[in-house]
Formats: sequence, C-alpha cells, structure tokens
Amino acid sequence: MVKISPLKGRYAKLDLKDKRILYELDVNARASASEIGKMVGLSKQVVNYRINRLKETGVIQKFYTICDLAKFGYTPYKVFLRLQNADMQKYNEIVQYILHHDHVQFFVTCDGMFDLLFNILAKSPSELYEMLKEMENIYGDYIAEKEIIIMVFSSFFFRDYLTGKSSGNNRKPMYFGSKPDKADLDRTDEKILHCLGIDARMPLVDIARKVGTSPDVVKKRIRRMEKSQIIHNYILLPDFNLLNQTSYKVLFRLHNISSERDEAFFQYFKTHPNFWFHSKSLGRWDIETNMDVMDASHFREIMMEIKSSFSDIIKEYNTLQVSRVEKFNFFPFRI
Repeated sequence: MVKISPLKGRYAKLDLKDKRILYELDVNARASASEIGKMVGLSKQVVNYRINRLKETGVIQKFYTICDLAKFGYTPYKVFLRLQNADMQKYNEIVQYILHHDHVQFFVTCDGMFDLLFNILAKSPSELYEMLKEMENIYGDYIAEKEIIIMVFSSFFFRDYLTGKSSGNNRKPMYFGSKPDKADLDRTDEKILHCLGIDARMPLVDIARKVGTSPDVVKKRIRRMEKSQIIHNYILLPDFNLLNQTSYKVLFRLHNISSERDEAFFQYFKTHPNFWFHSKSLGRWDIETNMDVMDASHFREIMMEIKSSFSDIIKEYNTLQVSRVEKFNFFPFRI
C-alpha cells in the first residue's frame, strides 16, 4: 500500500536541487546517490539525505519497476467501476479488497464518471471472468457500472515538468504489453522481481538476503532480465499533491485515424512535459493517458490544444481526476 503523506493538504517546499533529484530518480530509480550527485551537482551524502527527507515527508511515495508481464503470458486489463449505495465503511472495504488482490498491479481512486480504476492481470478471458465474478458476488450490489478495456501497448514518459526541460525524443522507451512470449525465468528470478516490485531501489544485499543468494547473483540476474526486456526501467512514484500538481486521466475514443495521425497523436503525448503515461487499448476507449498539471486552468489549456490539433480524429473523450494512488506494483503476485 502506498504510504499516506504526513503533509496531506499542504505542498512540500522543494528547491531546484530537490526537483532535479526527483527527475533523475524518475529517469532511473536505481541510480546510485553518487551518480545522481554528479548529475545535480551535490555530494553523495547530501543526495542521500535529500532522498530520505523526500521519502519521510511523503513526496516520494515509492519506487517501482516497469516489468513486461506479457512475457509471462499475462494481459493487463483496465477495469473502471462506478459505485452506488456504498457508505464510507463499504467504500473502504471495497478499496481494501482491490488493494490486496494478488493480480491487481495498479489502483487509483478518482472523481468523475468512475470512482475506482485498476489494472488486473489475467492469462485468459476466462481467468479475468472468474476474478471479476468473485468480486461481483461479494460487492455486486454496490457496483452501478463496470467498464473494461484491454491494454495493448503502454508507454511511460519522464516527468519533464519537474525541471521545465523537455527530454523530447531522447526519452528511453519504457513500456509493457508486448506480444506474449515465454520468459526463461526460475523461482529465484520471480523472487527478485517480487522485491523490485515492492521497492525498485532496494539494495542488492537486501534483495540477496530475502531471496537467499549472493548480491553478485542478484546483479547478474537483474541485468539479464533488463537485457531480455522483462525489466524496462525503474521509476519514481511521487505524491502529485505535494508537488502542487493535480493528476488527471484522459480517455480518448478515436475515428478516421491514419497511421500518420496515430503517430502524431502519440508524439504529442511523448514530448509534452506534463504527460507521463500513454496506452493503446481495445474497448470503448482507444487511448488512455495520464498527466499532472498545476491547476484546472492549466488542464483546460492543454485540453483545448489537444482538441484543436486533433479534432479530426477525436470522436469522444472523458476525464477523471485522480484522488489517490492506492497501489503501483508491476509484479503483485505472492511469492
């Protein structure tokens, strides 16, 4: 479960060095304090102090590892729920059920057309059906509407708004949802992924102790999984509220789209400093995006630009304001 910030309702006071450190952690959360220090002009000791302070104040919620579980045979499905007749106690009960589900890797509460939104992993439609059926058997009376999309190919971008400088087309590709493939992994590899799912910045010695092997073995196995594209990157999960940002998820339904316009639409999100996630999907919504903005007027400004530039292909869109990230773990399975 993501840690609740002790500064909830307030903004963190961050200087430029703090923001640069956050950015470098978003680029590679496993970068050492020495490596980050060289990038931001601070000593290893000062970088460590600032990272610990950012964690203690809740600005850093966690570090997570992007894994492509299609290589394990899993497909990620996005589930949207609108609740009804649920008092706070029942609402919290439903939240806890989803939060602790073994196959849920991402989960947010939100405001708008839907109340809850989560990614759930399944190896087949029948497996997805059984998992959702179990939930509906327990909480069906409180679910007014359910919508499901299949996540086909999802990309992460760096949070350029932290520094005000665009990384543009130099961004490292980070994605999940490739074509299903059989990963050559054993139990030790899975235990390593489990540790990295909990904390992408976990030291090698700590992972080795939990897994029951040596740090050198852990290091070699991580490198092998990176090379085989099972692991794509290690990223920061900040508390957008403490960064004085409002987080939105925008869903687009498209039509009359050529390959050229499809690519142009993707490049817009990839190079925009406020967007950090983009996913192509099957279902009612063709594109799912996430962005962090300064305020509602900033959000409207960006949306006006999108609608003006891509009015020929946007048939419908819907926005959800993210209230809180409840869970972010790409390898949520129990080991």
